[in-house]
Amino acid sequence: MKNIIFILLFFISFGCSSDKVDLSNANSEAKAFIENQFDFFTSSSIEKAKTTFSNDAILIGTDKSEYFKGWSQIEPSIVGQLAIQDPKFSTRDLNIIMSSSGDMASYTQLLDFSFNVNGENGEIKDVRNSGVIKKTNGTWEIVQIHWSIGVEGQAVEY
Repeated sequence: MKNIIFILLFFISFGCSSDKVDLSNANSEAKAFIENQFDFFTSSSIEKAKTTFSNDAILIGTDKSEYFKGWSQIEPSIVGQLAIQDPKFSTRDLNIIMSSSGDMASYTQLLDFSFNVNGENGEIKDVRNSGVIKKTNGTWEIVQIHWSIGVEGQAVEY
């Protein structure tokens, strides 16, 4: 009887144990992906953009009309944006919140964006960038991204 109890406890303990998720490694991977998420801009590569966004991603841009669901809606916007020359991103204040499973993270950051379009230099400072990324089949992808530019003063008085 003692042997049966021991064997049952043995199997229960191994059956209930789960693989520990290395959240430190997951956080490092997510951070690296977030820091490099704009590589498709700097390399002007639609192919790299396709691997950066999930097929069902949502992109919310700074313009009212920029609310895109799925790669088929996002792609034309990205193609148009790839006309931007010499894009440079300077990011700061990155905050990542990792899921307990280590395969999904939300993030916020501030960034400055300088660029050239048709020979005209431009710069946008203090862009608020947030999003959600997910690791699927070993690869991180953007599932939701949101860019906004704050207005001076309060938009709504309270």
